[in-house]
Amino acid sequence: MKKIFFLLLITKFCSAQTNLSQGLIAYYPFNGNATDESGNNNNPVYNNATLTADKFGNTNSAYHFNGINTYIKILNTPSLNAKNTISLSVWVRPTGFYYDICHASQILAKGGGNYMDGSYALRFDDALYTNGNGCSGDRLKDSIHQNFRGTGTGLKTYTPFIKKNQWYNLVYINDGDSAKLYVDCQLKYAVKFDEIFTNNEDLYIGKFDDPFFPFWLNADVDDIRIYNRPLTIDEVTALCKEEQKLVAKTPVVIPIIKTESIILEKREKKILNQVEVEHDSITVTLYDNGVVDGDSVTLIYQDSILTTHQLLTDKGITFTIKIDKGNVNNELVMYAENLGSIPPNTALMVIYDGKKGTNLI
Repeated sequence: MKKIFFLLLITKFCSAQTNLSQGLIAYYPFNGNATDESGNNNNPVYNNATLTADKFGNTNSAYHFNGINTYIKILNTPSLNAKNTISLSVWVRPTGFYYDICHASQILAKGGGNYMDGSYALRFDDALYTNGNGCSGDRLKDSIHQNFRGTGTGLKTYTPFIKKNQWYNLVYINDGDSAKLYVDCQLKYAVKFDEIFTNNEDLYIGKFDDPFFPFWLNADVDDIRIYNRPLTIDEVTALCKEEQKLVAKTPVVIPIIKTESIILEKREKKILNQVEVEHDSITVTLYDNGVVDGDSVTLIYQDSILTTHQLLTDKGITFTIKIDKGNVNNELVMYAENLGSIPPNTALMVIYDGKKGTNLI
């Protein structure tokens, strides 16, 4: 028989602790569909984009927009509107550029214009490089000087310029006074820009809601998050360093992927239980064992990430883990990432070795 040690990392959460579910008003991880997993039911009413591989190569885990006629539409709801603070986060892989007037490729937008009252948006274009001359009527001829931009933008271009077929993490933050844009954890600009992010328009992904300036997006997009608050630097780092996303709705065998760069706060390890197993694999199901309030966890087996930033609900998320036959002692760690909106974190892990079950809270 093989022994597996189940450990839970515990510590008191400090003010710098990331909580990527707090203030989340829409979340589209694109795990085989475009469902909003924030709990606010901001689901699309139209979607003709194509499922594709994400940045890790997982199939059907991102959406491709063809730059011609594909987009996702989400109807306006009160929860999609913010007051004077907002954060937008997305992973995007440009695969082409918009060659019509204004040269802008719209990643997402809610509101009828980048500078109209109440709107928010993310796009990429050559406006900073050309001082806005791309809207003079010329079709795009130079596609090597493109920058990402958000609502409220800097006036100077920055480098490196966008390269096609490369994944980027974008985080736009407005704290009620200033607009900031981070690209792959690097602050690219910060400008004074106060705004109320509320309008009656629908949310679009992959285009702009304007028949004259549709700004069709030619890119792969993944993991869109919209917050009604400004993210902290620690949270920006957690998002841009996000590791392998392996979420299973039914039991599957999870490949073990060695990771080096995930940032986890150092905590005391507390052994909850020691289990002797008879089979070559076990199933692990994660739940929120209390009120569903945004608790999230990271699950680690033998120093390898199985899932991270995993939001928990009352519906179990199940993984099948192949036991490392080369080790007598195997270690499985559940790392509580936040306190949810109602402390404490009430994660429940149920482990099955065949029909024999063990609950760990």
